[in-house]
Amino acid sequence: MAETEFYPDWYEKVPPSKSFRSIFKWGYPDVFKHPNKRLYAMMKDAFAMTDADFAEKMNLGEEEVEFDIPSRLTEAQLDELRAIVGTENVHTDDFNRLRVAYGKMMYDLIRLREKIIENLPDAVVSPRDKEDIRALVKWCNQNRVPVTPYGGGSSVMRGPECPHGGISLDMRVYMNKIIRLNTINQTVTVQPGIMGRDYEAALNNAPEVFKTEERYSGGHFPQSFDSSCVGGWIVTRGAGQNSTYYGKIEDLVISQEYVTPVGDIVTKEYPAEAIGPDIDQLMMGSEGAFGILVEATLKIFKYRPENTRRFSYIFRDYA
Repeated sequence: MAETEFYPDWYEKVPPSKSFRSIFKWGYPDVFKHPNKRLYAMMKDAFAMTDADFAEKMNLGEEEVEFDIPSRLTEAQLDELRAIVGTENVHTDDFNRLRVAYGKMMYDLIRLREKIIENLPDAVVSPRDKEDIRALVKWCNQNRVPVTPYGGGSSVMRGPECPHGGISLDMRVYMNKIIRLNTINQTVTVQPGIMGRDYEAALNNAPEVFKTEERYSGGHFPQSFDSSCVGGWIVTRGAGQNSTYYGKIEDLVISQEYVTPVGDIVTKEYPAEAIGPDIDQLMMGSEGAFGILVEATLKIFKYRPENTRRFSYIFRDYA
């Protein structure tokens, strides 16, 4: 009787709340995608592995996040932060500090599986609006406390890490709205924390949401679309599957607004300018180094799914 071909019993459970796995799992908590049998065979061949290496699950990360790395901010400093944004919007517990400290590159996921905890913020703060961010940036500047913006958390460049501690600004909680949609200019003005899927859904459903005559698309679909935010696309100069048609994110941004320690940087909603240097291009891709993005206006396009065709190409070899 022939032996049954071995195929791993992949993990398929929603991660426990506040667990390490709930942080390092990629994508939706209840959606799972595993290597098919051909890819599994190729993995074993490429890395000189056997079925035995996949027989037992290890480092599942189901434990609740817990560590002994206290916040370096004093209670007086934390009270000052609470006075700015409200007590409910300042977090110093282990789980919240860790969940914004890492992105989704392989190095991040391995560290989380191995419980290697480093480069944490001392507090996670959720600003409610631009005024909160102005007050927080002023406070951080006066107290010489580092501040790191956090969006969707899909970074693969270690962008969310806080090597010198400080505060992490979680932009997703409140600053996640579409401010206005201009059907004449075909532009939309948004806050940075709106997630890609919510942004595109709102534009697709513009007649219901904004009472427009047309449906629209943002035209930007990076691989991290479901797990990244519009602000993250801008400050990392994102690209996506449709960028050969619509352009990369820097081709879609019309204007921006940033908060800095010395004042706001606000560009105007012009389709083009015959001057330089281009402040918009300078700020895009800066990943928070030059200021905190608080608002952006982008091009949008009429949504015509019936005119869309998708193709893929397979090459015989690398030559």
